[in-house]
Amino acid sequence: MSRVLLAFACVLAAAGSASHRAPDGANRRPLGVLLVTLDTARADRLSPYGFVGARMPHLERLASEGVLFEQAFSVAPLTLPAHVSLFTGLLPPSHAVRDNADEPLSAAHSTLAERLQARGFKTGAFVGSVVLQSDRGLAQGFDTYRDVPSQPGAPSMRQRPGNLVVDEAIEWLEGTRGAPFLLWAHLYDPHAPYDPPDPYRRAHADPYVGELLFADAQLGRLLAALDRLHLADRTIVVVTGDHGEGLGDHGEDTHGLLVYDSVLRVPLIVRAPAIRPRRIADVARLIDVAPTVLDLLGLDGPPSDGTSLVRALNGGRLDLEAYAESLYPARMGRAPLHALREGRFKLIDGPQPELYDLERDPFEQDNVIGARARIADAMRARLATIVGPGDAPHAVLNGEVPRDLRERLAALGYVVNGVIDRDAAQVSREKGPRRRAQPRWR
Repeated sequence: MSRVLLAFACVLAAAGSASHRAPDGANRRPLGVLLVTLDTARADRLSPYGFVGARMPHLERLASEGVLFEQAFSVAPLTLPAHVSLFTGLLPPSHAVRDNADEPLSAAHSTLAERLQARGFKTGAFVGSVVLQSDRGLAQGFDTYRDVPSQPGAPSMRQRPGNLVVDEAIEWLEGTRGAPFLLWAHLYDPHAPYDPPDPYRRAHADPYVGELLFADAQLGRLLAALDRLHLADRTIVVVTGDHGEGLGDHGEDTHGLLVYDSVLRVPLIVRAPAIRPRRIADVARLIDVAPTVLDLLGLDGPPSDGTSLVRALNGGRLDLEAYAESLYPARMGRAPLHALREGRFKLIDGPQPELYDLERDPFEQDNVIGARARIADAMRARLATIVGPGDAPHAVLNGEVPRDLRERLAALGYVVNGVIDRDAAQVSREKGPRRRAQPRWR
């Protein structure tokens, strides 16, 4: 065969091989990261997780295009500690932010935003609650950090609706102009008080579900922006929650005090280039998100308590324990709670220890600690290695909380230093004006 014919044959072979390659973008390093946190999003009230009362088309789309973790868990039923763990990959005993009124995250800890900023990524955060105000420590590493604005001479807003958060997030994304980026959008809407706007208010009898429908619509706007800007095939998209909501289970209407799965199980969906859609039943944790994103980007991360989920994204198995805690009860003079899930069993360690066999009892109704004392003892010993000696309650929880922070949290219904500041609780709890989204976003 002549050299010309041989070269032509090689071109044909290469073309044939290319026709079987992954779609454009799948073999390139991801350009950006979109991280969306749905505050107070209980997984079993979302349609991709089996909820049949309302469709959430944008979460469903993401689940069909990415990897859905069926058993993902938070580290605490409170917004600030959970988000700190999300961005650092550390458990609360490691990063020392144990409840919403605790000291802010120390600058000594490295966040996902800092790691990416150091690599030349543009970083932008847009949050919907004063619980995550820039002075709480998560602004480190973000070039832009938009929180709830204050208005001199007027009652300060304590939260703002997701459509305003997403308006700013999309405007920022349009300004990245092809640069690598990390965009974090925090949607606080599902948090109490539940007050969804129309048409979401009329879409379901439960206003909590209506808020989730509204949050889903805002997620849809972000996904549509990625599509419009031709960034979808170069962007890692992660949607998760900080914690769930009690909704009356175990006698808890909202969240913060107890550590049952109703408030700890959260959504976790990851869509990334070259990752095939699947559902994963193994346990995953919020602390695994930052190591996973860095791994997908081919970057090293700081030491953490989490692990990369990339092996699972590609079809491998996970065998992870899940730790969680609630030290918030200490503010009311009650004992803190620590929880550990290992395999089929979950231990809740407190004044009245509880052990549940989640294979037989997924709703945590039958305490089997009497029949399984040896398992409980072994899990309690493991808990002691995580929390350390004498971790009850954390010292800062008994300290004085600055008045400004106390007022912020009281206005959102959180108890600080044993009581709710009634005057602060009367400060406007309005979510601010919800600018009407364009019809194409609905």
